[in-house]
Amino acid sequence: MSSFWKNKPLEKVIRHPIRYHSISKGVISPGERLQIQEANDQFFVKNASSAMLNAKIAFFGGLGINFFITLVSFSYEKNKFLINFFIGLSPFLLVSLIFLIMHYMAPVKEIVLDRLNGKISYPRLFGNKEHRTIQFDSLHVFETMTTSGDFAATGKKIRIRDRKYDYTWDLDSRYPEEYWSFMVWYMDKNRPLPPGDAFDPYRKNDFERRKAEGFPEPLYPSRFETPEATTAQQRERKKIGGW
Repeated sequence: MSSFWKNKPLEKVIRHPIRYHSISKGVISPGERLQIQEANDQFFVKNASSAMLNAKIAFFGGLGINFFITLVSFSYEKNKFLINFFIGLSPFLLVSLIFLIMHYMAPVKEIVLDRLNGKISYPRLFGNKEHRTIQFDSLHVFETMTTSGDFAATGKKIRIRDRKYDYTWDLDSRYPEEYWSFMVWYMDKNRPLPPGDAFDPYRKNDFERRKAEGFPEPLYPSRFETPEATTAQQRERKKIGGW
């Protein structure tokens, strides 16, 4: 199987309608890890700090695995059940503790889409407070497979490849093709904002900005129409911008 490094980066094309990744007001949670911090006509900000999630996975996953193993051996060494249980659990507790320390000490990691300036900011590696900011046009995003413990393919995900520092940063793995379409749509400042009632308070202002600019043609192609919020706005865009 060829490495994803040999694949071509994803094209900046809106290929998929936005359904799962439609941004609602209820998902905006400033200050919460792995949640959307801000969504308006200028910025889309998502927290990308996953240490707390990893800590929970390590603890509860280890708890379940270890309980099963010690339960199986219970019939052989009944008098050592608790000792074996806690000895077996200790590595998972250590890993969980490490992730908890990372959660509280690591710098905040965020993906920031700057719609008006056409820029994206994404984290450097763990422990580095710096975020790389580049033009969205220069961004290289690749699609790769997710695998289980036995390396069987379980799905897909998309990741940023930083060409300057040669590292990667994973983006959302839930409906990754749709998420990429959402990113491209949001970063096309000449189109209306993507679906989602979180953007509704900003649609009028965004429309007026594009109108003042003469409704320039979209920056990136789309496989389907991306209409304005109202029929009247759609007619006005057609009349002024011709599309």
